[in-house]
Amino acid sequence: MSVLESIASAISSVMANKMRSVLTMLGIIIGIAAVIMITSIGQGFQNSLNSSFESLGMAGLEISVRSDGEIREADLLTMEDVELIRQHPDVVSAAPLNALNGQIRLKNPTETSNAVFMGSTEAYRDVQALDVRYGRFLAELDVTNESPVIVIDTNLAREIFGRSDVVGETIHASLWFGSAELTVIGVYRSEDFGMAMFEMPYIVYLPVTTLMKLGGSEYVDYIYASGSDRERLDLTAAEIAKLLSLKHRNEKKYNVSNIMQQMDTISGVLGSVTTFVGLVAAISLIVGGIGVMNIMLVTVTERTREIGIRKSLGATDGNIQMQFLIEAVILTAIGGFIGILLGYFGGFAIGNFVDFTPSVDIPTVIMTVAVSSVIGIIFGVYPAGKAARLDPIEALRYE
Repeated sequence: MSVLESIASAISSVMANKMRSVLTMLGIIIGIAAVIMITSIGQGFQNSLNSSFESLGMAGLEISVRSDGEIREADLLTMEDVELIRQHPDVVSAAPLNALNGQIRLKNPTETSNAVFMGSTEAYRDVQALDVRYGRFLAELDVTNESPVIVIDTNLAREIFGRSDVVGETIHASLWFGSAELTVIGVYRSEDFGMAMFEMPYIVYLPVTTLMKLGGSEYVDYIYASGSDRERLDLTAAEIAKLLSLKHRNEKKYNVSNIMQQMDTISGVLGSVTTFVGLVAAISLIVGGIGVMNIMLVTVTERTREIGIRKSLGATDGNIQMQFLIEAVILTAIGGFIGILLGYFGGFAIGNFVDFTPSVDIPTVIMTVAVSSVIGIIFGVYPAGKAARLDPIEALRYE
């Protein structure tokens, strides 16, 4: 019997017992679908997170006052510190950032939504690559004049006004220290980064001086800087910390964090978690393989007389073994193909729900197909060998 005849016979046997074949493949289908789904979702979320970090610009540093230990008023950051950092030769741009929680009145005057009011300058757009779709971002004149202006995102614009282009409209904002009427000067594109399932507050931008006035403070919470050389960021961070300590006459009072390094660390952790969960899901492939072996052993028992007839007509042990081995491989290959389809479309379905795009890794798909075929071979060897070793006379007598 040729290989093609063995394949045809195996396919015929699989099709003759459809329900049994489906139940046999179920473990393989679930295992491969789970692996594809988990890895694609994990990689998609990782890509989304990387995009959010990369939007910080060429290279990012975050400067703040250390929260541990005694903090004097003289230790707090000021707008002068922003200018000092900007003058560093390796710093391309530096921007202050103050944050206050508050509420924004929606279209219905009785309804409000939580918002984080970010106070900064025109330089913040250099370190945080905001995509302003309508109008403009903050300008130097806005900061100088403490202008009552605001930049909002497209989601908030639609929530209040039912459209995205709302430049020139007025928004009522309420903060802990009072309220204000703010004119919209720009609308930027919303970036959810896979967080659509959570009720996140809107992020809006004001001139830092305007927010300082509303909050009753003259100090800066954070300073963000973009560097010209990513390889020198750690050295630049140490130099900035030293400059600030000299200016404020203190020691080790400032955190200067390399945001890009944090991105690499988080990305690595996410990759490890995704791989681990994928390996756990892959355990079901072994369970599926055992199921294939069990059914193939039952099939050998049911087809004992058929094996005896084939051997009496001249089929060799190798022919019999090849037929049952091919049948096991076909079962796992079909199960693998169905599992890939379910994992692919299932991953995108979940991705749409949580609002990020899964990333299907082609090598992972190829590996799962190979694994399913190998499982068919491994768990099909014993039943196929048992069938090949049957004595033809005893097989013909089997009832």
